[in-house]
Amino acid sequence: MPFDFRRFDIYRKVPKDLTQPTYTGAIISVCCCLFILFLFLSELTGFITTEVVNELYVDDPDKDSGGKIDVSLNISLPNLHCELVGLDIQDEMGRHEVGHIDNSMKIPLNNGAGCRFEGQFSINKQAGQQPDVF
Repeated sequence: MPFDFRRFDIYRKVPKDLTQPTYTGAIISVCCCLFILFLFLSELTGFITTEVVNELYVDDPDKDSGGKIDVSLNISLPNLHCELVGLDIQDEMGRHEVGHIDNSMKIPLNNGAGCRFEGQFSINKQAGQQPDVF
């Protein structure tokens, strides 16, 4: 007995014993199942995929600091070599400094496999506006 493609027709409105499956119904049913599988897999991959965001936002609670915010960093990165660690500074007034090295130290951890970064710098705060809290 040959395979009957019409058996895939899953969109029958009346009981199976009163209707006959059609090729059109089978094609629509298979297309719908494939579309549902595609949507499920695309949502699953979007859920599993991680996004790395490496930004730091600083809020200044002191309103009388004279236009500058003093920032001190002490970050331990146990699995990142010190050659790969760097600091870029950008404030809301337009100052953008790439590779900031003043007042900063890189201390190797775990026999050189990791790094502790310590640094101090000042950034401009935006005048006349409340600082953003993130």
